[in-house]
Amino acid sequence: MWVIRFYTGPLAGKRLTLKPGRNVIGRAAHCDVVVPANGISKEHAVIEVYNDRIVVKDLESRNGTFINGVMVRSQVISSSDRISFHDVVADVVERKSRPSSHAPAPVSRTPALVGSPEQQGFAAPGAAQVRGGMKPVPPTFLAYAQRYAEDVVLPGVYRLGELMEFRWVLALFVGCFIILVTSLSTIPLMRILKASIEQEAHNHALTIARNLAQVNRGPLQQGLSTSVSVDPAMREPGVDRAYVISSINQQIIAPVQQTGQYVTDIPFVNTAVKSDSESVDQIDSNKVAAVVPIRYYNAGTGSDTTAAYAVVIFNMGTLAVDNGRTLSLFIEILFIAVLLGLILYFFMYRLIRQPLVETNKHLVDAMAPGHSGNVTSPYLFDELQVLITNINNLLHRQVGGFGEDNLKKIEADRGPEMQNIVNVVGFPALTVQAHDRVISAVNEHFLNKIAQNQQWVGITVDQILDQALKLNVSSLLEKVAAAPSQVANDQLEIANENYEISAQGIQGATSIAYVLLVFIPATKEDQASA
Repeated sequence: MWVIRFYTGPLAGKRLTLKPGRNVIGRAAHCDVVVPANGISKEHAVIEVYNDRIVVKDLESRNGTFINGVMVRSQVISSSDRISFHDVVADVVERKSRPSSHAPAPVSRTPALVGSPEQQGFAAPGAAQVRGGMKPVPPTFLAYAQRYAEDVVLPGVYRLGELMEFRWVLALFVGCFIILVTSLSTIPLMRILKASIEQEAHNHALTIARNLAQVNRGPLQQGLSTSVSVDPAMREPGVDRAYVISSINQQIIAPVQQTGQYVTDIPFVNTAVKSDSESVDQIDSNKVAAVVPIRYYNAGTGSDTTAAYAVVIFNMGTLAVDNGRTLSLFIEILFIAVLLGLILYFFMYRLIRQPLVETNKHLVDAMAPGHSGNVTSPYLFDELQVLITNINNLLHRQVGGFGEDNLKKIEADRGPEMQNIVNVVGFPALTVQAHDRVISAVNEHFLNKIAQNQQWVGITVDQILDQALKLNVSSLLEKVAAAPSQVANDQLEIANENYEISAQGIQGATSIAYVLLVFIPATKEDQASA
């Protein structure tokens, strides 16, 4: 299934389904896709949808049909091409059909429904399609976040571009990025450093406890408990406390001042003693406890005997990172982030600036006298491509295009001018467009005297029901085309009243734009002389 997606004009932001075959685009109500814009002809163009290709054809529109800024008569397009009907920009893209458990409802051909959500294939926000109607569903968190960003955050961001140069706005965002990255990267680094310090404290405490066990193994083996000492451990930096505990009753053997007491404030010590193995653990945020069994060979039993346990309480404060090292680490990370941020700023600014510089250069070249070509850009940026398409459309309308073999002069919309002219004429009058012979304006005198209950505005001369009047108007148009500077005259009886019809061509950009026809009632003297 193919849809036409509009970027500008009264249908901007809408997607309308294209049926297989011929789809007429225009201002008239009978068109398949109704575009209610003044610059769009009643039948402006047609999009033909086939299985293997999409073809766009111009229907002799007043303001032309463009593909990527180049006026065309008929051209096969791809999904990346931009189509411009006068100044209304659109493209044609494929939309995959969704499987349905029931037959689809017939699509209404009523012009008033063109562009409705049902025909476009999507529902309004906050609603889901179910059998029998629309079931409201609550918006998601993502929808709330997007709406908040668009309504609150982004207007303030856009305002920055009005208060300072764009380069400084970009520098501000890069600066915020640098500070944020530096702050966030410092947090995990500090955690890694703390874990490293804790591991080092564990190893250090365990080593001191092993040394303490080695020193006291001999006295315990000889039964000299009074010679047991914790002084070797206490001399080590960071050791907060040290004990030698009996394996029989868990009483303290050393230091001597605490002999016979128990280590009750550290539950980990009792747990480690029961396991009868080397153990080390974090007992609080600053201290580590290590327990090592003191074993020796017992000749009486013929096996190793655990006589006591060496216990060391180590304070990690001596290994902690000081404020100076922390600040140094932060400065190093900040320096690296600033260096990378400057490189990022350079490339981002150049990447944003270069498409604008090249587009401006191409625009200057395109406006030069005698230049043949279009403003183009190789950059894959949808908004930029739409801007270039609009620039090309404006250039074609303002300077007459770039290739005289493929382009034509575009006539401005002169509808209001034609209506004003017939309104100031005191006799029945109408105007006929020269290029398509469509009656574009009539006045009240014409409707009251000559109209004969027929719709006149918007029909061609060939659709006039009065055959005599149709022949007279056609003849006058041919005379004006043959001699544009002359007033063509003819006579005709309408509703038992004689009229002299005068036709005058009104010049456009390159040729006659339209013809003014005035119906002047013949006087009695004129009728008598005739």
